[in-house]
Amino acid sequence: MAGTSDRFRRPTPQRGRRDGLSGAGLLVAALLTVAFGVGAVVAGYAWLSWPQVSPDVSDAISSATGRIEPAAPVAPVDDGAWTDADIKSCKDEANEAGEVAKRRKLAAVSADRVGLGGPDAGLVERATYLLCGATKKPLHLCKDYWRKWFIKAIKAYTVEFKQVSTQDYWRKVEVADRARRQSGASWQVVTDELDQTTREVAKMHDDIAAAFRVLIADGIISTDDFAVFFGFGVPTEIGAMIGGAKPLRERCG
Repeated sequence: MAGTSDRFRRPTPQRGRRDGLSGAGLLVAALLTVAFGVGAVVAGYAWLSWPQVSPDVSDAISSATGRIEPAAPVAPVDDGAWTDADIKSCKDEANEAGEVAKRRKLAAVSADRVGLGGPDAGLVERATYLLCGATKKPLHLCKDYWRKWFIKAIKAYTVEFKQVSTQDYWRKVEVADRARRQSGASWQVVTDELDQTTREVAKMHDDIAAAFRVLIADGIISTDDFAVFFGFGVPTEIGAMIGGAKPLRERCG
């Protein structure tokens, strides 16, 4: 009987290394679960206690700290007024152009590169002021005082420009530029050369003529104001500036 009972007795389970590792794994998992739960509670508390920024405030902060684009220049309102600030603006522009012409001439003389010369700085200054007065808020020329100023200034300018455009240095620049255009060669402008001043005066002359014709088309300036005798005999230089311009509207009201 004793042998029979021993044969049917269940063997006592033996705990091996694998069972021991399983228990340790369960312990680690339990600890991680507890840690995760504590972390979630702490994070939730921090989120609730941190001051929330509304979308409007956030947009305002972004706008204030973001890159600021330069504002587009505001075009002057042409209501016929011509203020001291307008006069100063044109004078400053003219003075700067004259100073640039002077510096170029001084640099050319200092380097013994005067050559055939260039336009006088006084002409550059006067032409710049005339162009500014003809294009900036042109309705001020509807007023008798400023209209008379423009008529006198354009007459004086055409005489002066005729003298300049017949000089040797002017023809030299014209011939050189024409040759470059025909050959297709590129031209690197050297801004400290007197030739550059000549080119700028030539460009300014075209701009003055274009502005003059617009003033005639707008009815601000009349071609009759340039007649020598009762509406007839417009001087040749003035006639060239007028071209085929005719009054098309009446902006002076």
